[in-house]
Amino acid sequence: MSEKIPYPCVILCGGKSSRMGEDKSLLQVDDKNLTLYQYEKMSKIFNQVFISTKKDKFHQKNLALILDEDLNNYSPLIALNSILKHFQNTYVFILSVDTPNISKRSIYTLFHHLKAQNILLASTKKHKHYLCGFYHSRIFEKTLQFLQENNHKLALFCDTMKAEFVEFENENEFLNLNYFNDYKKWLHEKYYSTPYLHNI
Repeated sequence: MSEKIPYPCVILCGGKSSRMGEDKSLLQVDDKNLTLYQYEKMSKIFNQVFISTKKDKFHQKNLALILDEDLNNYSPLIALNSILKHFQNTYVFILSVDTPNISKRSIYTLFHHLKAQNILLASTKKHKHYLCGFYHSRIFEKTLQFLQENNHKLALFCDTMKAEFVEFENENEFLNLNYFNDYKKWLHEKYYSTPYLHNI
């Protein structure tokens, strides 16, 4: 598990964050924002890490950005379309910025389950995690077709592309920081109470 995964990783940071009440990609973690926290974590796992966003709000020279082509609408499928257009003939690991507990072990488990799938995603008993997994760049044209039909449903897109799933037991690993209380609770657990979080 020491060798880095040879596919690019893209962290999604362009969402509205309406439930959070502020831009979750800029939430403070230690001495950095959540985006940089995730970037540094993923850089230990992948050779290349990119940030998907509507605009450059980070002002960090070392961050490689992929900007959404549609600046007026918000959906993960718009981001996915812009991302897959950026790459050719490769898998891309997609991760939402607000999923900070995902472990290196789980990412490698997904990686080792790759065969020839269009999409391979994480799931747990309660949820399918559409923004945690590998998408192949060959499905770019299909994302374009969905958007041209004004269909922004990522779950339907994944069903159409016959996405496969690897089920994991730990729901906490796939926690999303949707609300400010989620963020505060996560920080508290990170610093004070959960040894598990220090080993991911």
